[in-house]
Amino acid sequence: MILEQVNVLPGLAAALLPVMAAIAATASARKRGAAAREWSLLRRVTSTARGSEELAAAIGPHLDEILSLLKMDAGGIRLAAAADTAPSATYRGLSARLAAHIDGAQLESLAEQRLPSNDPILLQDLGHAAARPLRRALAATGFQSFAFYPLRSGVRLLGALILASRKVGGKTAPRSEFLLTLLDVLALAIDSAHQRVQAAIALENARLFQVVSRSQKEWETTFDAMQDCVSVHDMTGKIFRANVALARRLKTTPPKMIGKYCAEIYNSAQLTFSPCRHMDALQSETLIVEELELPGMGGTFQLSISPWYDKNNRLAGSIHVAKDVSNEKLLRQQLIQSEKLSAIGELISGIAHELNNPLTGVMGFSQLLQQRKDLDERARDSLLKINSLALRCQKIVQNLLSFARKQKPERALSNINDILERTVELRNYELAVNNIKIVLELDRDLPRTIADGHQLQQVFLNVITNAEHAMLSSHGRGCLTIRSCADRSSGHIVVEVSDDGPGITETNLSKIFDPFFTTKDVGKGTGLGLSLSYGIIKEHGGNIYAKSRPGEGATFVIELPIITTSADDLSIFPQLQPQAHQFEKLVHDKRILIVDDEQYILDFFLEIFRPYPMTVDTVGDGRAAMGKLVENDYDLVITDFKMPQMNGQELYHWIKDKRSHLSNRILFVTGDTVSAETRSFFEQHCSPYLAKPFKIEDVKEVIQQILENAEAGATSRPAD
Repeated sequence: MILEQVNVLPGLAAALLPVMAAIAATASARKRGAAAREWSLLRRVTSTARGSEELAAAIGPHLDEILSLLKMDAGGIRLAAAADTAPSATYRGLSARLAAHIDGAQLESLAEQRLPSNDPILLQDLGHAAARPLRRALAATGFQSFAFYPLRSGVRLLGALILASRKVGGKTAPRSEFLLTLLDVLALAIDSAHQRVQAAIALENARLFQVVSRSQKEWETTFDAMQDCVSVHDMTGKIFRANVALARRLKTTPPKMIGKYCAEIYNSAQLTFSPCRHMDALQSETLIVEELELPGMGGTFQLSISPWYDKNNRLAGSIHVAKDVSNEKLLRQQLIQSEKLSAIGELISGIAHELNNPLTGVMGFSQLLQQRKDLDERARDSLLKINSLALRCQKIVQNLLSFARKQKPERALSNINDILERTVELRNYELAVNNIKIVLELDRDLPRTIADGHQLQQVFLNVITNAEHAMLSSHGRGCLTIRSCADRSSGHIVVEVSDDGPGITETNLSKIFDPFFTTKDVGKGTGLGLSLSYGIIKEHGGNIYAKSRPGEGATFVIELPIITTSADDLSIFPQLQPQAHQFEKLVHDKRILIVDDEQYILDFFLEIFRPYPMTVDTVGDGRAAMGKLVENDYDLVITDFKMPQMNGQELYHWIKDKRSHLSNRILFVTGDTVSAETRSFFEQHCSPYLAKPFKIEDVKEVIQQILENAEAGATSRPAD
């Protein structure tokens, strides 16, 4: 309706034409000049009113002509206050003091009281208290008449036309067709201007409303799209706004969260009802950040609480933002665990190296004693037990070293049964003391395949350990069955690890290989073991999955592709095979230098070679060995790899430089065969070695092959 009324003025001139024509037609000849002036003025006032919003100022230039045509000495236009506009006025012929008295005379109120009459307010009407100063001022300035003509639209006061004259006898208000028409024109002009302003304001308000609505919608969309849980609280801690993420965490909807206290939502796992930090944030007016276990929201969260302020910058409440850091916490724990394992691995490596040296003496001397002819059966049986227990210790140490070592993935032709048996040996004692029976059903005709034995050992150990925990938590004992077989139709080796534990629910079966998924209590599992195992098996081109029914145990199935090469063995170290001819004949009159920092190792070698017609020299470090090599010619050098002052690697390089003919007559002994540095050296130089502890037969076998290969090489070289 407002917009329809905006166009009132364009038809105003057409509506007034008949009136103006009547004025012109009835005027006498001597008045036609004045009528023409009145016509012209009305047209100009109408045109001016159509193009201006500030009517009082716009009509001001025409006010002198209006007063002239009406034969008035002074006057003005007053506009009443309207929506978003203050009262305004334009005067002619009135002093500032007199204009101020008009403004303060409350004539608009008097005109409102005289409704429905629209008669002008005259000088004699100015008897009320507010108008008396105006009446005295008019008299003081010589004005004999005064008229306040209300300009109305219906009963609504729009403004007034004020006329004043100093002529004697002007007690009554002037009235003429021109004046009445002028009053109508001014009233219509003011009303039309108000309507245009109101229409413009309405349009602007509509535009602003659209902008605000769009901004609010965008804000709400952004607020609800946030993945972090957000709630806005008043000064008492009650929620009056919550996003979808928070509601979803609590399995409800945002409207149902309104009115809840922050302590009800962000309740720590350590307390049945924890006080919220809402008040702390309000009192300090600073950001508070803490990490909490929130079981109601299903995880570990970083909770940030900050104060917020209203548009007047007054403290209005707090904003809570909860970020799920469960995965980050698990990663931190995993990193700490990884660092611990790394440190343990280094410790194990050092301990194992130290254990291998005395184990060499225990095994070696027990074997030497067994070779004596004067032993009774009881003593021989005791020595066999000592040697057997030492071999068991050797396997345990070797498995620990292999499992703890850091290494790049290395794939070689591997026997899966051997890997399974080594893995079981690692857990054998723990399984036994926990009353868990182990049943091995291994296919002894299982083909070998290309695989990383250490990675597969990690997978098998993980699956076995999980089964052990499941059975112990269920009934404190159990039976673990490990099977292996070859599915030649699909070209796979199949390994099954079965337990008689509680089984796995159908829901969890689809999640057990997800990173960080675990059913164990906090602190007892990281949820990464099966995920890593899944990745390892997939990298091998295989598959791993679980079969289970609740209450019937679980079976983990690991399928590995059968991959073979033309070579029977891909090991980087030579596999020494026994030779037919006798060891004694090969070492006859040979001179051997033995280098080791452990005296009992030297004594062990001396006892091995004592029965043979050969010369054996021993020294305790690499520098002493250099002196011996300068003084004597040797057929073979046996040296420890790790020694103080000068190690076996440095001695090797010296021999290669100063005694090059001996570079292929060196046998290393070491208690650390899994060190990356050690393996890299042996691989690069193709050097034969004996891993401590070793058997007497191994020593003879390796020495025999070194000497045979060296003599064969010397025979094949052309004579100088």
